[in-house]
Amino acid sequence: RGAGHGRLVGCPHSTVRFWDLRYFFDPRSYDRSRAFPLPRPDQVALNGAVAMREYLVGGYPQDSLYEVEALRYLDLLRWSSVQWHNAKPLGQSRDILIFTDYLEANTRGQLRLLEEALPSLPIQGRFFVKPHPACPVRPDDYPRLPMTVTMDSVGKLLSECDIAYTSEMTSVAVEAYCAGIPVVSVRDPNTFNLSPLRGRSGVHFVSTPAELSKAFGIAANTSRQERAAREFFSLDADLPKWKLLLADVSR
Repeated sequence: RGAGHGRLVGCPHSTVRFWDLRYFFDPRSYDRSRAFPLPRPDQVALNGAVAMREYLVGGYPQDSLYEVEALRYLDLLRWSSVQWHNAKPLGQSRDILIFTDYLEANTRGQLRLLEEALPSLPIQGRFFVKPHPACPVRPDDYPRLPMTVTMDSVGKLLSECDIAYTSEMTSVAVEAYCAGIPVVSVRDPNTFNLSPLRGRSGVHFVSTPAELSKAFGIAANTSRQERAAREFFSLDADLPKWKLLLADVSR
């Protein structure tokens, strides 16, 4: 504001998770007529129905919210039209895609849990690890886990896998969920459930090797589901809502 940029628009480009307190404050702090109000933009551009609901439940002023298309997730439009292969009979060998975390401790805990569960897994499969760019994964650190580290695109990997095994906080779990893939997610029982899929049916949250083994068994016998990505995100490749917002801001 001090630099004279006019109306300011903030945009959380990923998911808004229930326990992510970066997005939530005492509603009284939004009142600009009070002393020392919370610094905030004139408008917040939100990428779909879920983010909008979380902001409203958190007490954010509704007249400052604006729904726009989810730029990060527009590929979901293309994925929804893909004929997913899933040709293997249920219950047999599965291709398991592992999405790890940006925090090393969480990544290490996720992969160690899988190592411990490996002898008791009820299925055979191949393990493909898609690491977060901020936290590389070295296969030599997990000698008992036969993994292949890949940097292929998320869309390509989701079109080829059968089960997604995700860290607790990663937003890519939503992409796997919207693609209809069974999702197994690690969570720390000593803290809050920070998953963007918290409360969603058909998602398996695990904390022990036994729970992970059981979840993989269920997931291996679950077909891909038809899910509407628009449950989460506003999706339109022509970006009409963004165009309206930007035209309004530029006046």
